Amino acid sequence: MFVATNSLGRIFAGLWKQGLLKRNKEGKTAASTVSDWLRGNYNEYIGILKTQLKHSEAAIQVAALKLLMQAVVHEGENMSKSSGSYEFPNSLYLSILELILDGSEASDHLLRTLADSYLNLYDDLRYYFYRDVAKIASPDYDPFKSGKSGARTKSLVEEAESFVRNTFAVMGMIKVVPTAKEYTAFWVNAVSPTGDENSVSNAAAHRKAFSEAWVAFLRQPLTAEIYKQVLLSMHRRIIPHMVDATGLMDFLSTAYDAGGSISLLALNGLFTLIDQYNLNYPQFYEKLYALFDRNLLHVKYRARFFRLFELFLGSSHLPAYLVAVFIKRIARLAISATPSGAVTAIPVIYNLLKAHPSCMVLIHRMPGYEGEESVDAESDPYLADEADPAKCNALSSSLWELETLQHHYYPNIATLANIFSEPFHKPKFQLEDFLDHTYSTFFDGDTARTPKKAPALSVQPPTALLRTGDAISDFLVL
Repeated sequence: MFVATNSLGRIFAGLWKQGLLKRNKEGKTAASTVSDWLRGNYNEYIGILKTQLKHSEAAIQVAALKLLMQAVVHEGENMSKSSGSYEFPNSLYLSILELILDGSEASDHLLRTLADSYLNLYDDLRYYFYRDVAKIASPDYDPFKSGKSGARTKSLVEEAESFVRNTFAVMGMIKVVPTAKEYTAFWVNAVSPTGDENSVSNAAAHRKAFSEAWVAFLRQPLTAEIYKQVLLSMHRRIIPHMVDATGLMDFLSTAYDAGGSISLLALNGLFTLIDQYNLNYPQFYEKLYALFDRNLLHVKYRARFFRLFELFLGSSHLPAYLVAVFIKRIARLAISATPSGAVTAIPVIYNLLKAHPSCMVLIHRMPGYEGEESVDAESDPYLADEADPAKCNALSSSLWELETLQHHYYPNIATLANIFSEPFHKPKFQLEDFLDHTYSTFFDGDTARTPKKAPALSVQPPTALLRTGDAISDFLVL
């Protein structure tokens, strides 16, 4: 099969160079009849290659893609020479991309070849890829009216799932971001493109195509896993290269309101919009407070969250009640957290108290302190179930939870919590030193430590094989 299609590819390449596949506009002549016949066979050949994109074997899919991309070159060169200006055969290219992106049969090898051998190397292919993704993802686009032949074989839901999965995979493999001032690497290069604002060589046009593709893609029904992967890379790979990053506000706001791990992952992108693009997000701290539930210190993205949290509460202009309610909530969560969660919570609380001295009253009311009326667990006025931070009465409470942590079953936690019983003369903790602890790191650290003295044991080593008084000594005499 491969040998036959490859041979036909070379034949049709020669026919393109001889101009025998051009559409004849001079009316019905012998030459036009031959040209139409050759053109019909060429279209049938292209149809066979498109069918092979759905083959079960990855090698055949990749071979078909390479031959189709050669056809894109020949058609583009012919169009450009005929018009005298740069032309790109996007009709053929769109149909190829549509089959790949919508196809549930598309192999990882095929998607990787498309990205590495074409999109990462050629600016025109990447530019039209983004434009075509935006077109396919538009709400009013009907994929069954774009030149596909044959009956519908899959539902629109199945097509959408395949499109989301394959498109995200390819877009994630594209390493080239639209930062260049001009673009000169073209797959179809018979005539150099002009430099106007809609040209494939124009930097602004590339950024616009990139932005439109991502905005259109993010409107699709994303799976939970892809949703999380998009949010993980949003602030690094997408937002900095958008023409207007505020177009992502709705997506990030919806993700932040979703709750759970989705909200944690949306924080990075949302903070980038707030910090660099002046996004006005109402009730930001109220929703941030809602994320501090019993699962926070157990989730996979805990370290990522607390890196951002330190930035959110770093301003000295925040009201004392707001900082106090976060300190109190973290302390409350720490007493039921795993050791890895508690070892993260204690430095966070210490750093917040150092940065906001007005909250030190929470320490002064801890049981055992003099000079303030102590507040213990029974008399604690803090309302843990109140959603509004302003109504939680955190500033009237104490950090009795830290006294509890000073008696933690794991001695390293107890030792770390004792810092709150000492004068606050030590500098702030480097939070990075505490974010990545797990049971495994604790175990490795404890087993690698050389004890200063042998541990006390209640077992007395025997001095003889049989001791006086043992039951067996009555039966054996040595």
